[in-house]
Amino acid sequence: MIELGWLSFLAEPWFVLPFYAIGLIGAVWVTWDAYHTNTPLKPAMRWAWPIIVFFFGPVGLALYLLTARAPGIGQVDGEEEKQERHNEYVMHDWFRRTTGSVIHCVGGDGVGIVTAMIMARVFDLGFWEEWWFEYLVGYLMGTLIFQYKAMSMHASSWPQAIYMAFRGEWYSMLSVMAGMGLVMGVVTPLAVTEQPDPDTYAFWGFAALGLFVGFILTYPMNWLEIKVGYKHGMGRQH
Repeated sequence: MIELGWLSFLAEPWFVLPFYAIGLIGAVWVTWDAYHTNTPLKPAMRWAWPIIVFFFGPVGLALYLLTARAPGIGQVDGEEEKQERHNEYVMHDWFRRTTGSVIHCVGGDGVGIVTAMIMARVFDLGFWEEWWFEYLVGYLMGTLIFQYKAMSMHASSWPQAIYMAFRGEWYSMLSVMAGMGLVMGVVTPLAVTEQPDPDTYAFWGFAALGLFVGFILTYPMNWLEIKVGYKHGMGRQH
């Protein structure tokens, strides 16, 4: 049997509290930065990045600085000049474009997934009941709030925007939930023996791990969706 007891640190307050404290401070700063300095970000990305930084802590903050914030953007005057700098930085780099797509996906889905996870643990749902409930809530929230807002910039009508949003989110959500299912069904029981309740440190530690594994697994899916035109990745069209 695979030994995963070493991951028990995810259930310890000495790790969870500082981790989320960094995430919270980072999320507040990213929110301020997106509205005052790094203004070329798409509106939906201004919502998604703080969520990612909150759940991923230092890793999320590093991803934001490396993939979404053009160097020297704070010294650029004028929105058009900032937009040009942003597009030069992200639009022609597959890693940055794909990372933006994944952030958009996991940020939107993640809020729904964790919300559904809390409700599922409160009502003591079984594994597959919880998995499908998380999928449904995460999919609807990610699609209707985040993907629709993004696709409306590229669609000629709201029905087309809804279709494009549901299409793009369907495939990426499957891969995100594959990661969540792996952590919920395999990793967590081996590390801490049982599914933790929302009022425990373990719940929040393994929730962050599940989203991060989902982030990794959905990365190639989002790259493929950008290649075939289902998603557009980081950047902003004029």
